Amino acid sequence: MDDPSKFLNITEYNILMYAVELLFLTECAIWLFTSGGSSRHSRRSSDKGTVWLVMIAWICSFMAGAYFRSQGVSEFMRGWLLPHFFYYIGIIFIILGVIIRCTAVLTLRKSFTLSVQTEAGQHLIKTGLYRFVRNPAYTGSIISLLGVSFAYRHILGAIFTLFLCLVCYGIRINVEEKALKAQFGGEFEQYCIRTRYRLIPGIY
Repeated sequence: MDDPSKFLNITEYNILMYAVELLFLTECAIWLFTSGGSSRHSRRSSDKGTVWLVMIAWICSFMAGAYFRSQGVSEFMRGWLLPHFFYYIGIIFIILGVIIRCTAVLTLRKSFTLSVQTEAGQHLIKTGLYRFVRNPAYTGSIISLLGVSFAYRHILGAIFTLFLCLVCYGIRINVEEKALKAQFGGEFEQYCIRTRYRLIPGIY
């Protein structure tokens, strides 16, 4: 990613690096916030390895934009660029995604975990962003990762990121919602009826 030549000027490069640093710092803060929660021995894990699937998807998606502009692909393919205004869309997406993810995590508070876990006495959160989509923390991550690819402006980078995120986060959501249904039963089913969309209002 350390290649300013892929951008119109050094200012654009620096802005992207600041946005990327914000994204990384946010994820580190979320990890610390999660690790400091309630005792883990009281929680029942239903993760089925999806935490690693999401981590791999996150890293690969994060690197996709830079990779498709690198020497690792043919010069012909490196030229498959989106219009320059996608750089600005990308920066906005990174920041917007961070805001959405942080808001969703703070709404869940101690109920938020990086792996799929439930515990006795846990409450089903249906307020804030969870009124509009059932998995806004994942929505935020996907928007930020798309933002990184958009900032690099490579068509294949953006397509790869979107495809990988939808597949991997889709698997994760299926596992997580089965665990929530087992935990909350009819309450979760009613919530799914009221809040139809998993990630994007009106789409999915």
